[in-house]
Amino acid sequence: MEDREPDRLRLDLYLKRSGLVKRRTLAATLCENDYVSLNGRPAAPGKAVRTGDRIQVQYARKKVLVQVTGIPGKGKRTECYSVLDEQVIEEDLFGE
Repeated sequence: MEDREPDRLRLDLYLKRSGLVKRRTLAATLCENDYVSLNGRPAAPGKAVRTGDRIQVQYARKKVLVQVTGIPGKGKRTECYSVLDEQVIEEDLFGE
């Protein structure tokens, strides 16, 4: 069987493999609570990510907008996105 790169990947798995989020369960939780958007719309963890898509992730103190430049495979982490915008949020989302 031919070992080729996938043309799409689940959003939660993409976030984990790309290094934007450390764990897949955390990525799924962020998606379910509308802290992640795909192409400007809130997205479920199972939504397919393709090259060219834009993903915005809101962390506790910053928002990052990236463009997908490739789909990461298993194993070795490769550069698979380019950062388009990064904003620091002054107030903490958790109220501390």
